[in-house]
Amino acid sequence: MYLRKALLVDIEAAREIMIKVGLEEGFTCNNTIIISQFIDQLLNQLEKINSTD
Repeated sequence: MYLRKALLVDIEAAREIMIKVGLEEGFTCNNTIIISQFIDQLLNQLEKINSTD
């Protein structure tokens, strides 16, 4: 339960950063893509947790 909440907080924070970077540098710039990939990893972890419950 705690891990799920922590992941959700991290995902939301990373999304906000990704949007900020995307607006400043462009949504196809390398930094935006790296953050997006990190969010994907977090979402995959969340999916694993949800599927084991």
